Amino acid sequence: MPSLAAAGPDTALGRRPWIAKLAKYSAASLAGVITSTTTLFVLLEVFDVAPVTSNITAVTLGSIPNYMINRAWTFNKRGSHSFTREVLPFWGMAILGLIISTFAVHWAAGRYEENTLILMLANVGSFGLLWVGRFFILDRLLFKPLAEILEEHEDAEGHFHLHAEHADEPTH
Repeated sequence: MPSLAAAGPDTALGRRPWIAKLAKYSAASLAGVITSTTTLFVLLEVFDVAPVTSNITAVTLGSIPNYMINRAWTFNKRGSHSFTREVLPFWGMAILGLIISTFAVHWAAGRYEENTLILMLANVGSFGLLWVGRFFILDRLLFKPLAEILEEHEDAEGHFHLHAEHADEPTH
């Protein structure tokens, strides 16, 4: 099987780039899951930190490698980070996951007497619910190549428009 890094146009992955991208996204997600679940476990078991505080810390720390790996490897983005197009929406989704997982961890902590395994499953399960939707948001909105964005806003004469509803109007 060809490596994900070298999926050229003559390989099965190269002919279906979304499969390679999805595999890379999965690997980046795994890095985030390993970071967050390890952090959650250590905070709960070693430092006896409260479940909700442990979850908030774990999700925050797990989001950092997830963002960096997805941006650089999965979506091939280099250079400066766009705060409005990349950072803010990514962290918005991370906060949504944080809210959902925090409710799940809080619920599980009360119901299962703070069983660490159950708390970790509540955390991972919450993000699993968001995983598929997040891939499509990252792929189509956050890390969309600039060439595709420009192409969407170009009129027949090659002029660019910031608003799609004005693309058919002549420019002066």
